Formats: sequence, structure tokens, C-alpha cells
Amino acid sequence: MMRPRHSANLLAAGFILMAFVAEAGTAVPNMEPHRLVRSLQRIQDEIADGDKAAVGMQLEMTRLVDQSFRRLGVDAFEDVRTATALISYSMLGGNPSTLEEHLADLGSEKSELAELGYAVLSYQKGASQEALVRLRAIDPYRYGGLFGASIALVRGLLTEDDLEAVADFDTARLLAPGTLIEEAALRRLMSIHRRDGNTEAFLRVASRYARRFVASPYALQYAQEFAAGVVALGDRMDMDKVLEILKFMPRPYREALTLRLMHTATIEGKPDIITRIDSLAPKSGSGERAEVTQEELADYSARQQFYSLIAGITSSNVREVAVELRKLDTNVLTDGDRNLLRAVLAVADAVTNPVQPLPEPESVKQPDHREGILYEAATQQVEPVLNDFEDFVGGMRSTLEAVDQLLEEIE
Repeated sequence: MMRPRHSANLLAAGFILMAFVAEAGTAVPNMEPHRLVRSLQRIQDEIADGDKAAVGMQLEMTRLVDQSFRRLGVDAFEDVRTATALISYSMLGGNPSTLEEHLADLGSEKSELAELGYAVLSYQKGASQEALVRLRAIDPYRYGGLFGASIALVRGLLTEDDLEAVADFDTARLLAPGTLIEEAALRRLMSIHRRDGNTEAFLRVASRYARRFVASPYALQYAQEFAAGVVALGDRMDMDKVLEILKFMPRPYREALTLRLMHTATIEGKPDIITRIDSLAPKSGSGERAEVTQEELADYSARQQFYSLIAGITSSNVREVAVELRKLDTNVLTDGDRNLLRAVLAVADAVTNPVQPLPEPESVKQPDHREGILYEAATQQVEPVLNDFEDFVGGMRSTLEAVDQLLEEIE
């Protein structure tokens, strides 16, 4: 279950703080940096809860934290709370030049805090191997809490060994449950378990995410990974558990993810998956759908029928299926679906009327993601312990790109 919301009080206090700073025109006086860093961490937890107002608040709070550290002298870092707060801020995506400016203030290079500081700065500058070497001897459990969880997440992102990465990501989420750190660790774990073919672990992590972080602005990456994993591991996947995960989600997320699953399964030629998840289709008159119009219900059903028809094409029924596909109202389809429809009909025409030349495919547009709420990703969002968001995603691409490849093959 989601933890109690406290964003209203938190954000109200934050905006009052920002108003004071704006009026004073200076950095926050007498505000201890470690308290500001903790406020930044709480704001990021609200982001994980799906609070969109917290996204903008985070940007301003990050600026205040940076100002608070830049005005400090060397004596301030004799307080271990200040030293650890600086490293925490850097792992939360802070300005690397701020850490570099105070690196010598953390003590001799042989001290563990200084070692951590050098490791995080190396990570921020892209020197992954140097950072990993420095982090290997550090035990996140010895620090515990958010600080230890951040160390584990950074190390997990750096290592190329899947077993070591899984151990670190599990440590991160155990030390900081319900935070944006756990949210990031769960998404990364899904990617590893999909790659390793561990269906049981994949579903366990996916279920945890669905029950805790489905409102996160990063849920798009979860949706992509979930659909890709279910389809890729479909032959070994426990579809009953997949259905349980989907049924637990709020209706808008469930329907959006179900359509993405059907799209991915269609592209990959997995009609059995489409047949199984077809049971999740909204039914007219059901209590859960009472507030939904008949038009919305028809739109959803049309897209569902679209995927089912394509997935069921065989050499013996291609002509009949093409006839049914041409009857569909394309206005309810996404741009990506319409591209796929044109490609399928072009192939069907080539098979049934081989003397006819293939039509010139229209220019491919990016899908408009009509699936809805899953695709309202936050802008200018800073990922915890990550400066390069694309590096975290690990090059993961949407399966919708398969539409473009299919059209290129036809051309």
C-alpha cells in the first residue's frame, strides 16, 4: 500500500521558504545543509508518489541546497552530518563542481568519507571504473538509511555483473523502502531479470512496483519494461500472475498497459498473450466502468479488436482479416497503430494480389501515446543518484520502433 501523503504540508513549507529567499535575495541564512538535503529527499519521495507539484519544487530546492554548500568554509565539514549531506546531495544528482570544490574539506584521501567523495565525483564525471573500484570496499549497511541506499544504488548502476547489481539494487530498496531510490532500483531490477530470463523474480519486482509506484512520473519506463518482459518471456511466464498485477492497477493505468502489451505482442507475433489478456477488456455496464462513456468503451474495444485481428492472421485467412481491418475506424488508433495497419494491409495486398505494386508508405510519425496517463512523464526531472537519465534507462527503446522497421522492409 502507498504510505500516507504529506506533500501538502511539505510543499507549503517549501514554497514559504522559497518566497523568503526570493525576498531576501540571498542564500538561506543559518539553514543547515543536511536539513535542506533531507527536504530534497522528501520531495523526491513525493515525486515517486506521483505528486506533479513536487517536480517543480525539486528544481528550486536543488538550487537552494547548492547555494547552502557553496557558502560554507572548511570548518563546517568537521561536522560529519555536513560531510555526508554533501555526498548525499551529489548522489541525488547535484552539481559536481560543488562536490569538487569541497572535496579536500572532507579529510585526507584515506578517510572513508573522502574516499566516498572521490568515488561519487568520479561517477559524476563518467569515470565509472574508478568509481566502482573505490566503492567496492564500502558496506552500505554500515551507513544504513538513505545514505547507504544511495551508495548501493550508485554501485549497482556502475557494475556490469548482473549478480552484483541485483545484490546492490536489493540492498538499496531494503534500506530505503517507499522512496524514489527504491523506485529506481525496481525498474533496473526488472531489466536485469528480463535479460536473465528469471520470470519469477521479474514478476515479483513488477508486482512490487505496481503496488507502490505506478503513479510515478517514471512509470513510462516501467510500462515499457513490463510489456517487453511479458512478451519476451511469454513462453515461460505465469500469465495468471501477470493478470493479477494488471488487475491490481487503477483502471487508467491498467487499460493503458494492457493496450501496450497487446501492441507489443502483436509486433512480436504472440497471439496467445493477446488472447489471455483479452479478459481484462472493460465490459459495458460494469460498476468500475460506470463513469466511462460508451464512446470511450467503443474506442478501447476497437483497438483491442485491431490487435486481435492482426495477431490472428494466417496464410489461409489473410483476405478475410484484411477485409475486417479495413472496416475499423482508424480515428481511434494511435499514429503508431495506423502505421502498423498500413504495413499489414500492404503485405496482405501483396499476398492476395501479387501483380499489384506495393503502395508507397506514408511518412512515419511518432506515436501520440493516446494510452494516456502512463505517458505524462515529468519534464526536467532529475533522477536520484543519476545525472544521465539515458544511461539509467540502459538504451532501452520502445517496441514501437518495430513499426518503423517493418515499413522500411516493405519499402
